[in-house]
Amino acid sequence: MTRSKILIPASIAAVVILLAGAAYLFNLPPFSAKRGEIKAGSVCDSLGSASQTVKALQKILPDEPSYSFDDDVNIRVDDSDDSYRSDCFVAGGNSQLLSARTEMMRAEPAKEWVSSEVREKEPEAQSLTPFAAEYEGVASSNVAAAFVPCATEGHVPGGPYNLSIIIELKQHREASERKLREGLIELAKNAAAFAHQKARCDQPSKIAQ
Repeated sequence: MTRSKILIPASIAAVVILLAGAAYLFNLPPFSAKRGEIKAGSVCDSLGSASQTVKALQKILPDEPSYSFDDDVNIRVDDSDDSYRSDCFVAGGNSQLLSARTEMMRAEPAKEWVSSEVREKEPEAQSLTPFAAEYEGVASSNVAAAFVPCATEGHVPGGPYNLSIIIELKQHREASERKLREGLIELAKNAAAFAHQKARCDQPSKIAQ
């Protein structure tokens, strides 16, 4: 009886140690990392309104101890220049979580733009559904993209130009596909509004935020 009484507590202790080890290994409570703060002063300028960007990122990014932002914006030198481009990368936990690219490109039919620029980010075509009536905008729970008129014909050699904005979510928090899609759309609209102003577009902005 004495030996049995000793073995039972020892077995329980071994199980507790194994469970604690598994919780630590898989980042489960009580060892899960506290979510770092996404600060308005740290987010990419090219994502537009900092306060709106923070709210959208909080909806979709996974919990990480900290987040880092890398932003690069190439401004047009004059009205005939078509080189406007921006790239924003969001990282956390040594992994890239989200990327956002905006570039000025020749206007083309929306279907061709989706096929050449967006489809590679979201192979499941049925997942991409429209979200804007005033301009071309499509989104899924993985990507949101907008094709916004920018320069009228005659300003830039080669015809009218649009801004192509593509937000790709590489890792996400536990949330419904609807909420992830909504967060990505918010980011796409914010980035489009920022780019339309910084790219000195002469076509009227149709971006409703």
